[in-house]
Amino acid sequence: MTNNILEQFHIPVDSKLSREEYFDFLVKSYSLLRKWPQYFTKTEDIGVLELAHLLPEIPETVLVIYIGINDAVCNKGLVSPFLPRHAHNNVFVFDPDIWPGGKDIPEGTVDAKEVVNGFQPPNGSWNKEWTYVMIADLERSYESLWKEKGYIDMIPAKFEDFTMISDHTKSKVCTFIDPEALQHPVNRSRDYLKAAVKRGERMEREFTVPEGMAGETEGLLPVVLEQGEKLYVARPDFQPCAHCWSNIHPSNKEYAVVNENSAVPLNLVTAKPQVNPKYGTGLIPPAGSADSTTDWFYRGKDLLRTPIKLGHING
Repeated sequence: MTNNILEQFHIPVDSKLSREEYFDFLVKSYSLLRKWPQYFTKTEDIGVLELAHLLPEIPETVLVIYIGINDAVCNKGLVSPFLPRHAHNNVFVFDPDIWPGGKDIPEGTVDAKEVVNGFQPPNGSWNKEWTYVMIADLERSYESLWKEKGYIDMIPAKFEDFTMISDHTKSKVCTFIDPEALQHPVNRSRDYLKAAVKRGERMEREFTVPEGMAGETEGLLPVVLEQGEKLYVARPDFQPCAHCWSNIHPSNKEYAVVNENSAVPLNLVTAKPQVNPKYGTGLIPPAGSADSTTDWFYRGKDLLRTPIKLGHING
């Protein structure tokens, strides 16, 4: 089993970790995830896990993922010392004859192909030659983009719900998040988040931001969850909700397991206009998270999308 897994590793040339260090992190993550019944069936073993390294030159951004569901809803178990700052952005698709892309795009947007490293349409039915944009100016509304000439369709970005699975006395995690997330009705209904925010403000300086990651937490609100507590990663206006976390604390005895449940917001999906039949014939709606389409990382051009080791579910 060990040799089989090691042979699957595809290590980038600029990585600061060795093959053995990747394997050690994978084994430790497996032992932690295995404790919780939602992650493995009796017939699944370490081979089902995906191993990634989002910023290979930063050792702490290594990540192990267990993917349980990958359709309209996605469930993941995550282990990472430091999850880099990113947000999930709605992607708006336009006719390239109207908006060719690059700088020639609707006002207040950015060409998704220029900011998402390894950008991919959500599936093969979406034309790669179409122009894909994300909102860059928060004054620009999704409703206004629906009305732009040449609009084809929208790929909705997921909302996530994080749950602190691990015992917080053994492993502390500080999640840094857009302050607007606390105004979302889901988070406003969770009274315990008031204490989690106060805990974050008190403990923020105890958590390490890796060297070379300046700016990752700037402007974000620190939140420290205790075991079983949840944090909804979404803004009430459907705009991108920036977030990252640090699981690097001097008192930690092990890595933490954070659960992520994600799905696209149904009220936004049902509100968007019908696809123009000129473009919509044969168009298959996105499934799963559509991460390679909608995820915009703070250090996007440095991001490695190709896993070190594939898991049992891709995409």
